[in-house]
Amino acid sequence: MIESMSVLASVVSSFSRAGLNVVDRQQFQKGRACPLIIGYWNNFLPALLVLPIIIFSPASSYCMDDLLSLNIVFLSILIQFVAYAFSFAFRKLRVTDIAVLSKAADITVPLVLSISGFYSVSYSFFLLLPIILIIFISSAGIINVKKAYQSSIVLVFVLTAQGLYAYFADFNVPFNADFWRLISVAFSVLVWRFVFSGFLLLHAQRISHIYIFPWQSLSSKSFYFRGFLTALTQVSFVFAITANNLMIVWPILNATGFLGAVFAYLFLGEKLKRIDFFYIFSAFLITGLVVISLNYEKL
Repeated sequence: MIESMSVLASVVSSFSRAGLNVVDRQQFQKGRACPLIIGYWNNFLPALLVLPIIIFSPASSYCMDDLLSLNIVFLSILIQFVAYAFSFAFRKLRVTDIAVLSKAADITVPLVLSISGFYSVSYSFFLLLPIILIIFISSAGIINVKKAYQSSIVLVFVLTAQGLYAYFADFNVPFNADFWRLISVAFSVLVWRFVFSGFLLLHAQRISHIYIFPWQSLSSKSFYFRGFLTALTQVSFVFAITANNLMIVWPILNATGFLGAVFAYLFLGEKLKRIDFFYIFSAFLITGLVVISLNYEKL
């Protein structure tokens, strides 16, 4: 029963994360949309929605320690920078293209660890990164890559930094914890992302943006829908990764790229060709084999 619930949670997580990608693409493809303002408000509602779960569950016993954990604070800051990088990339690239590009970090993290002497990999491993990049260029097209090369580089860089930090901070320990501890960690990340995005917004924008909803760049429907999806993703993802048989759960979780491409086609009208599925499948197959062969997991 527990295993079937974990599989169900992984399916829910894949669908909700794919939905998040589509909502973010819809929000940030508008040239006038400010990532700092939208990021702040996008962080507010998920933390508020998860709060009752924390208060009325065993997760409350872990919450204070997790909120005061420097490791979680720094991880939250990195995750928020990743969110900003995605927001800029979504302005120029399709959901399909970003699904392929983001998998480059699965190669760059172990490569950096290898170059730094913390990990040992075969020299042939270095060929995988240009293969992923070639797949990305083929998917996005030369013209779009030229328009988005800066945001693409930044996205891979911050994803790599996040993976390296998770490795050195030894975040394998929380993964071995129980469900409620992981819920507490997820909530703490949401809280610190909200706090950090608020500080950045205060520094760069007027103080009124902290308490006045940005109706001109963010619709109430997308705000509430995204908040619900984020909270659902956090809870379902945590439940999924507590499964004993991750070999079943991880392939389902990695289906997010395929689902995101289909959702973007259905709801945003993005172009989607058969070969796009080949690009996504190729990138995910390569990085999936890398993760399995290196026994390497990201948070």
